[in-house]
Amino acid sequence: MYFCSDMADRQEISLNDYVSRINSVIIYVEKNIDKLLNLDAIACHANFSPFHFHRIFSALEGETPAGFILRLRTEKVARLLQENITTSITEIAYSCGFSNYTSFNRAFKKHFGMTAQEFRKFDKTVFAKDKQFYNAKGEVLKRTESTIEYEGTEISTFESDTIIQNADIRIKRMPEYQVAYIRYVGDFYQIGETYDKLLNWAAQNEQLNVPEAKLFTVYHDDPSVTKMDKHRQSVCITIPNNFKVGGCVSKMIIAEGKYLVGDFELLDIEFEKAWNTMYFTLIERGHKFRNANIYEMYETVNNTPFSQPYKVHLCIPIE
Repeated sequence: MYFCSDMADRQEISLNDYVSRINSVIIYVEKNIDKLLNLDAIACHANFSPFHFHRIFSALEGETPAGFILRLRTEKVARLLQENITTSITEIAYSCGFSNYTSFNRAFKKHFGMTAQEFRKFDKTVFAKDKQFYNAKGEVLKRTESTIEYEGTEISTFESDTIIQNADIRIKRMPEYQVAYIRYVGDFYQIGETYDKLLNWAAQNEQLNVPEAKLFTVYHDDPSVTKMDKHRQSVCITIPNNFKVGGCVSKMIIAEGKYLVGDFELLDIEFEKAWNTMYFTLIERGHKFRNANIYEMYETVNNTPFSQPYKVHLCIPIE
């Protein structure tokens, strides 16, 4: 009986170690997507043999390392095509790690069911209503297994009930934050369980009692180009320098930089409206996206991070 319990503990420790190493690789890939990323290099970063790394990554992520990298590159190109409309398709493709335009064209069409030129004709999806996503023209995004489409609607996304009036939105230089995080992949409307795990970990490690502790949701993907079941988010809490983490919890840096920041007090049902307000403001003021992750930052009040209304800052990186 004790032997079985010991074996279960060892298996859990081993799995957590695998998750931690794979998380490190994913951050490495995201930061170096423009560089050569072969199996040997990323396996070495994870301190695995290439063969062992390929098996572990594929089992945990549901796709091969090469498939994951190709998907991230293709989806980043798609996002930049709609954000940087004056930059050539070739330049964007090469900046995302494609070394051959023919192979890029083939990968893009296979992933989205259309060419990059065709995709670029659609405006970026920036609004949400009732869990559907729209661009500024009011066209609704439709995603199937092999294609992506936009359909016209009769209801404008600029209706007054989808925007918060007189919101406090300013340009700020946000500092760097060192955070502990748990990665979540899937529908961001179902992220609550991951926050419960992080808060339990933070309480056990006395990080919820730290003055001015902050929590974050960092979004690594764009729902207009990444399928929801592959959409990556990091649920984070600030930690001191040199703080050690372990198990299913990893560390990363949220980079400093220039952001469009909205300060809100929100109920659960108001987040769509708040993000709509942010993007409406971004478009209205003519700001350009900067190549970084958007995030939500929560203030803890009396060591209680989640009591409604939430005190939250929505941050969009801008040039």
